[in-house]
Amino acid sequence: MKFISCILLLFVSLIDVAAQASSDSVAPKKTTGGIPVKIVLQRADSAYSADNFVMAESLYLEALKREGSSSELFYNLGNAYYRQGNLGKAIINYERALKLDPTNADARANLDFVNSKITDKQIDSGSYLDSIWKGTVGMFHPDTWAMIALLLFAVFLGAVAAYLFSSAVAVKKASFFGGLVVFAVTVIAVVVSFAAANNVNSDNYAIILPPSSQLSTSPREARNQSEQAFLLHEGTKVEIIDSISNPGEGMWYEVLVGHGERAWVKASDVERI
Repeated sequence: MKFISCILLLFVSLIDVAAQASSDSVAPKKTTGGIPVKIVLQRADSAYSADNFVMAESLYLEALKREGSSSELFYNLGNAYYRQGNLGKAIINYERALKLDPTNADARANLDFVNSKITDKQIDSGSYLDSIWKGTVGMFHPDTWAMIALLLFAVFLGAVAAYLFSSAVAVKKASFFGGLVVFAVTVIAVVVSFAAANNVNSDNYAIILPPSSQLSTSPREARNQSEQAFLLHEGTKVEIIDSISNPGEGMWYEVLVGHGERAWVKASDVERI
C-alpha cells in the first residue's frame, strides 16, 4: 500500500506542476481604475459591428492590457486586424488564441482561412508521427490533459483494488492487465500535459509581418545575390532556432522554414507568437 501511496503522490505532484505551468502563462487580471473592462469590451464589440475596425483594435488592445491574456480577446483582435487587411497580425492573434485554448474552433477556422490567403503556403516540416504528436498535444488545454491523467489514475487505482481484494480469478486477470494498460495511458497523458503546457509557454515561433522579407545566408543584409537565401511574405510562420545581435545590423534570428530550410531574418521583420 505504501508503494501505491507513493505513486499517487507522484502523479498528483506531476499533474499539479503541469497545470501550474499552463496557468502561469496567462497574465493575471489587473484591477486598474477608470472604465470597467466590461464596458471597454462592449465598446470594442460595438466599434467592430459598426465597421470601425481601427477603434475596435485599439479597444481590444486596451482590454488585453487591463484584463490579461485570453483566447477570446486574441480571437477578437485577430478579426479586427483581418478586417483591416493586416493578415500577419491576424494570424499572430489567432495563433495566440489557440495557444491558450486549442479547442477554440472559431480561431482555428479563421486561422485556416487566413492561411489560405497568404502567398507562402505553410509546409509541415515534420514526419507523419510528428504531426500526430503535435495534433494530440494541441487537442486540449494542458489543464484538461492533466485532469484526464488524474481520472485515468483513479481508474488505475480501482483496478489495483480489484486485483488485491477480489477472489475471482477472472476479475484478477482483467484488473491486472487492464490496470497495466490504463497505467501506460496515464503516463502518456501526463507527458502530453507537460508538452501542452510547454507549448503554451514557448515563443519559438514567429510570423513574418512585412509584405515581403528577404532572408540571408548570414545574420546581415545580403551584400550580393549569393547571400540571398529566399524571400518570405506576410503571414508566413517560422521557427526561431537561434539569434544574434550583429553590430550595425541589429538583432537577427536564424529560422527554420518548410522542409528544413534555414536562413537569417531581421528581428524587426517578425513577431513572436
